[in-house]
Amino acid sequence: MKRVYELKRLLVPVAMGIVTLTVMGLDGRSVVQATDHEMNIVVTITDQGFKVKGHTTPDSLTSIVVHNKGALPHGITSPQFSAGVISKEGDGVEMRDSKGKGHTAYHLAPGKSMTLRFAKESHTDPATGMRETTQVPFWCDIHAHMRGEFLVVETRGEM
Repeated sequence: MKRVYELKRLLVPVAMGIVTLTVMGLDGRSVVQATDHEMNIVVTITDQGFKVKGHTTPDSLTSIVVHNKGALPHGITSPQFSAGVISKEGDGVEMRDSKGKGHTAYHLAPGKSMTLRFAKESHTDPATGMRETTQVPFWCDIHAHMRGEFLVVETRGEM
């Protein structure tokens, strides 16, 4: 009986230690923030160019919602798409060159939309030890003059 009592006495400090280590492993973010946080970027394509709203943070699941509001078919491609698209939903058609080289592109007919989901890994600046804000370029592979970018922003605390 005494042994059971001693084990129960140790249970609370051990549980608190596990919770503390878990939160420390999440860079100070709460468990809810780390597991249930999807960032959104909305890209609207017109025949004149891209309009971008939103940003994302390192290591976050990110949805890029793309709407073609133009009268012509348009494409969107980025080095990030080749490295990290997890899923695609909607009307976009994935395009690859015949040799499988180059960046993956997605084409959208006029009036159509799609959602791309990806996670951008963080990169730490060796000099400061902080994660860096990075720019992710994208462009229309059909119309070379159309270019844009979104930001992966390093933040501390809540946004």
